Amino acid sequence: MKKLLLLFTAIGLFSCNSHLDKPIFEPLTVNELKESIDSDSLFKDTYEYIVYIRDTILKTDMEKVKFADLTYEQVFDFAKFSSDTVYFKPVNERIEKEWNEKYGIYEQKVDSISDYWKKYKEENSIEQYVKVELARIDKEYYSYSGGIRNVNLGFRLTPLKGKIEQLRFGYKIEAKINEKDEEDIYSSIYSALDKSWCLTTSPFSKPVVRYWEASYTNEKILKNKTLETFNRDYNIYIEVDEIRKDGVNISNDDLNIPKSVINHWEYENKEYLEDWYINDIIEEVLGEEYMSKYDYRNQEIDKILKEKYPLVYEFIKVPMKKKELE
Repeated sequence: MKKLLLLFTAIGLFSCNSHLDKPIFEPLTVNELKESIDSDSLFKDTYEYIVYIRDTILKTDMEKVKFADLTYEQVFDFAKFSSDTVYFKPVNERIEKEWNEKYGIYEQKVDSISDYWKKYKEENSIEQYVKVELARIDKEYYSYSGGIRNVNLGFRLTPLKGKIEQLRFGYKIEAKINEKDEEDIYSSIYSALDKSWCLTTSPFSKPVVRYWEASYTNEKILKNKTLETFNRDYNIYIEVDEIRKDGVNISNDDLNIPKSVINHWEYENKEYLEDWYINDIIEEVLGEEYMSKYDYRNQEIDKILKEKYPLVYEFIKVPMKKKELE
């Protein structure tokens, strides 16, 4: 009797999900879809991805024919297998060990390269000739309305090794509240591009304060700020880019610091960003090949999935292949 009951139970379970054996180009009914999602919530995302590829990406019959025999059940099995943490735990441990053996040393090498160029820049930087610091925030007002017409920034320029004949520097303003916001990737990228440049061609041999009009973007920040409240709420990053001294132009470009190292510094201590340039440093400075842990893991997992579910694997990669061809 027990065996008979188990048999009927198995038949019942099979019947409940038999509709998943349909080809993916045959839409499920609302009831079939509900049954599948009620049985396993993972099916909802699986089904949505199938529909996305089927109805949006595969536009011609010739593109669809390769997957004519692919079923919902096969794609769902792939999704469940991909999410099997028990199976992939030892796989991930193996991948971690392999990556450390092949590429782990490169992170230390990159740190050493970065430290070397930082020291080199400090010892040879043109900032040893001049100090630039924000000294004043001045505002011009319209006489008839009292509104702010312009915001001017006064920078104190201090020569450190004799007269400076010409100076070019840039500055970037960033709210202090963003200092720990490492996940705001896009904000970090755009703030790096928002740099204002200042040029003075009048020589100076002692400290002077000279003024430049703030950009529209910076004016929105500065119009309601005093120097005290600005320093409380914002950082200003100043980079001396070029000077003329004793008739000779001296530029940061003369240092010949590798571009990949400069890019790495730009996003240093911003998680997910600085790693983008590790590979560039290894290729440009060391002339060697490197693969991030993330990419290496994806490569190894893809091998397993492709071997176990070749047709499903090809199906889920269709959007990426389409994008590569565009």
